[in-house]
Amino acid sequence: MSFYSYWTQFFPPRDGAPITEANVSRLDGKVFIVTGGSSGIGYELARVLYGAGGKVYMLTRTKKNAEEAIDRIKAHYADKDAKTGSLEFVSMDLSDFKSVKAAAQQFLDSEGPDGRLDVLFNNAGTGGWKDAPPTPQGHEYHITANSVGHFLLARLLTPILSQTAKKSPKNTVRVVWAASILVEMTSPISGITKEFLEDPFCEKHAGILYAQSKTGNWFLATEFARHQSESGPFGSDVVHIGGNPGSYNTNIWRHVKDLIKYYLVYPTLRDPVYGAYTYMWMGFSNEVTMEAAKAGNYAICDGRWHPGQRADLLLAIKGEDEGGSGRSKEFFDWCEEKVKNFMN
Repeated sequence: MSFYSYWTQFFPPRDGAPITEANVSRLDGKVFIVTGGSSGIGYELARVLYGAGGKVYMLTRTKKNAEEAIDRIKAHYADKDAKTGSLEFVSMDLSDFKSVKAAAQQFLDSEGPDGRLDVLFNNAGTGGWKDAPPTPQGHEYHITANSVGHFLLARLLTPILSQTAKKSPKNTVRVVWAASILVEMTSPISGITKEFLEDPFCEKHAGILYAQSKTGNWFLATEFARHQSESGPFGSDVVHIGGNPGSYNTNIWRHVKDLIKYYLVYPTLRDPVYGAYTYMWMGFSNEVTMEAAKAGNYAICDGRWHPGQRADLLLAIKGEDEGGSGRSKEFFDWCEEKVKNFMN
């Protein structure tokens, strides 16, 4: 990896975001899901989407936090004479597959048979958490909360996403997957080790667990895009795109115990609204196409394509017949196996 690749993600060009709340198109009649929308980047994203007229479903764990966030967002626009959209809370814990399934069903019930979903923003997740507990289904916490829970949500919402895509302009219905700069800085060779897939509890280092889970999100975005077909179970015409939204001062740091590391990183952290701008580029930019998604293109802050990932990671998103390791597809299939009992 080049020094420039790291530098431009920690210190992106000032005022370089192509899509911001100042110029985003009106979103009237469009429907969005933001996971983890009650704080941090998710909060800022939900706020901007609502302000542009979008119907926003905030899928997050704590009702009190969500209601307080909704009140703050509405108060933000109260004296601006803005034509806003709507906000709705849906309870969901990504570490619990039962909760994810219930949240997806609540959303579908709310939208009804003629409902729509224009963009699913898979934003929520956990930071590195030393000695994190197993999930309710007994799985490793980081990979479940950051990756597999979102995989299940996307699978359950594939029909409505595909239904929306059929009546929308090409490439406009999308699923956005949150990765991290640690994908390239600290993930193991091939992004996710084979040993981890065989036994997720073999890895004890919270930082590596986090990096693998974020790498998994890029892999899932790429594989979902490649699975698009008219007849398959993974839908059609829905663009899945992964990328690093940037480094921000949010509560994702709440489990970090190493204060020295935290204060070394702190000067590089930005206001979360810029992370929302990255998501908006991933969700709305004309540069994001199905062809780019299938190729494994990867977004970075504040709305740009990555200049070039690590060689082993690029090989991981290629199949063995293409000279790659096939680890990306292997992880996708692994996730499908983990959630199969919650797809009925």
